[in-house]
Amino acid sequence: TLNVRMIFRHLDGTLPKYMIREFGENTPKGAVYSINPALIIIMVPIITAATSSVDPLVMIHYGTYVSALSVFFLVLSTSLPACILFVITLSIGEAIWSPRLYDYTTTVAPEGREGTYMALSSAPLFLAKLPVGVISGVL
Repeated sequence: TLNVRMIFRHLDGTLPKYMIREFGENTPKGAVYSINPALIIIMVPIITAATSSVDPLVMIHYGTYVSALSVFFLVLSTSLPACILFVITLSIGEAIWSPRLYDYTTTVAPEGREGTYMALSSAPLFLAKLPVGVISGVL
């Protein structure tokens, strides 16, 4: 999940700069960015309830595949609709895999060690911040 976490950090660090450079200062970068939390709030409970019988690891795989595919919208087009599709696809993938990662982490953790395992499951997010910060700064 490290590479998928890097995509999320690029959503924060690189996409706003990209949008300003490509579409100008008045581009609605805040509105585009706000699609992610809005979709997460709406979709996570729905997807989690609908897929509760599916193995968490399977859902993690499917969700990361969807999230990874999101960048191809930006490869295919330099446009505001491509940025919006990128955020929507990334958010759908996150809504699929993120809650199930926590479910899987608590399932594999030994009794009494759930907190440690949960903290360690966030390590890829921390590790992704370092190279993305440098890349975003250079770009």
